[in-house]
Amino acid sequence: MSDTLFNRVLNISAFDGDSRAALRAMHAHFAPDLPDCSLALLLVRGQAEWRCRLAGLIGPDGTEHVANLDPNGDSGTLPLFDDDIAARIVATHAPHVLTIEPARRDVPLAQALFSPASVMAIPLANNGQLTHWLAFASSLPHRFDTVRLDHVLLHVNLAASLIIRPIVLRSLTRESKRQRHQIEGLADIQKSLLPDSPKIRGLDYAIHWQPAETAAGDYYEMSNLTEFAPPDFQPTGDDVWGVIVGDVSGHGAAAAMEAVQFDAIMRTYKGGDGPPPAAAISYANRYFFSRRSRGHFMTVFAMLYRPDTHVLSYLSAGHPPILHRRGSQVNLLGEGDQIPLGVLRDHEYRNNDIVLEAGDQLLLYTDGLTEARDRHERMFGIDRLRDLFSHPGDTPGAVRDRIVSALHEYQGGPIGVDDQTLIVLAIEH
Repeated sequence: MSDTLFNRVLNISAFDGDSRAALRAMHAHFAPDLPDCSLALLLVRGQAEWRCRLAGLIGPDGTEHVANLDPNGDSGTLPLFDDDIAARIVATHAPHVLTIEPARRDVPLAQALFSPASVMAIPLANNGQLTHWLAFASSLPHRFDTVRLDHVLLHVNLAASLIIRPIVLRSLTRESKRQRHQIEGLADIQKSLLPDSPKIRGLDYAIHWQPAETAAGDYYEMSNLTEFAPPDFQPTGDDVWGVIVGDVSGHGAAAAMEAVQFDAIMRTYKGGDGPPPAAAISYANRYFFSRRSRGHFMTVFAMLYRPDTHVLSYLSAGHPPILHRRGSQVNLLGEGDQIPLGVLRDHEYRNNDIVLEAGDQLLLYTDGLTEARDRHERMFGIDRLRDLFSHPGDTPGAVRDRIVSALHEYQGGPIGVDDQTLIVLAIEH
């Protein structure tokens, strides 16, 4: 007997999550114990007192008469019953048996249940609430006299949980796929906006960009700006170039949307209003605001290099300081500089200047790298990054690979809990 019952449990646990088949599965599961009984699913959640809606009905022979198309009753179009049979079924929270007198077998709900002589009503618990009743109906007046209602209550609710779980899982999976498809579309747009390995004479570089999720709040831009060089520029054969690294607070789709909007704002900048990059970042900050609070801010490190003067103009808008290496000496640039974007609309950013030499290297990064943690919750840290960057003579690609390898080993894999961006630049001439 126990083996047979367990096989029935195995069968119902294999339910595939199609809500339209849920009541049929319940009827098939209980048919060996309650043969020749019909089974109705009655919705009471959201209904007025003593009323219920018929969410599904299986006849005594297993024929489906009312399809279980809307098990949660969201459409509000399920048949409504407010007669005395409905009131007697839903009047209590306890399982109970009703004897239906011959004179009452023609009321609407009794007729829907094939005019039974007796009904066993079992409440269904769902997420801490009584949402439905299962009504087993029989043409025999004493069909349920020997049934242990407490046992049936547990059996029905355990069986229902095995059915409800895959229904919910299927719904969540479907919604998750839909949302993931949308986020992947956003991520594709974001990736299309990243620079496509621009050719810049006089500069060697290597980049690592790794979102923590499908889309990222990290942003970077690298541009050859020689055609936009100032009027006093003296051509040397090398290019004027600019680099921006940004990090929107948080990560994921919302942060990615902010990064995409920042990119769109920067593409509308036409110059003027002061020397770049400070003027460009001041412009972006003004338009980074909207009519309502964004709920996000953005840190940015921006730089512009002129090969004719060897001057690097840079600023940090709340961003971690970058590393500058000359030989084996490593210094920080932009430490404790200026506020992030999205804090004060009319803030005017200012430039810092440094003269670079051939062989100098710069390392830009986002805090997802330095704040990466090992299994003991210890951070990767700026000191470790400085040590990995301090070896002279390596190409930007070799520097990047060494740091990324150490990072992956430290955090236990290629993806951290936050977006991670690393850019290594080398002045060639």
